[in-house]
Amino acid sequence: MNIRKQKRLITYLYLLIDRLDQEKNDQILEQIKKNLSNEDAIDIIQWLYSGQYEDKGLFVFKKDKLLGLINSDINILLYTIQMLEDEMTNCVSYSQREVTTFFENTQHEMHYLARKPVNQWDEYDTSNYHSLLSKTNRTKLVYGIFASDVLPEDVSKVTTSPSDFFDTKEEAEAGVENIILERKFNRDELIIHKVWLIKDNE
Repeated sequence: MNIRKQKRLITYLYLLIDRLDQEKNDQILEQIKKNLSNEDAIDIIQWLYSGQYEDKGLFVFKKDKLLGLINSDINILLYTIQMLEDEMTNCVSYSQREVTTFFENTQHEMHYLARKPVNQWDEYDTSNYHSLLSKTNRTKLVYGIFASDVLPEDVSKVTTSPSDFFDTKEEAEAGVENIILERKFNRDELIIHKVWLIKDNE
């Protein structure tokens, strides 16, 4: 799903939350109960309760107990929105954890980069890693709006996210125009950079 569709879906999900809230909905639809796996329910509970429950403790619960902890469709929708927003800003970070996970998930543990610490990588190593990500369809190219002092090689290190990500450069340029109009930024204060996002391959 491209970013434009994700943004549209998120907008509708927020509208649905408002409607359910007005109706004082504190239930979970039967259709949702049927297609929500125990693993999905555990992920939602851990997000809702911020680490109050350990994996092992939750896995012994029956589904009815898990659904009781989730409590409502609104909580499921809020979790879904958060997952969509995270996916839309999940930049390739080249962190050791990300790299290790990638090589484990793709069964490429014998690759030389899987054994070489990230802090020892050079430009050639980084380029090789990015090539591997692309070949396994783990990334997608988008465009982000940054402060003009952010260099292309630093986009994955910026702690404050761009105002938005876009599927095309043309959409990003339109986004810059909107920011200038709405927030009164000068054009020379903003720059568009290519950004590689990690795709959700579930």
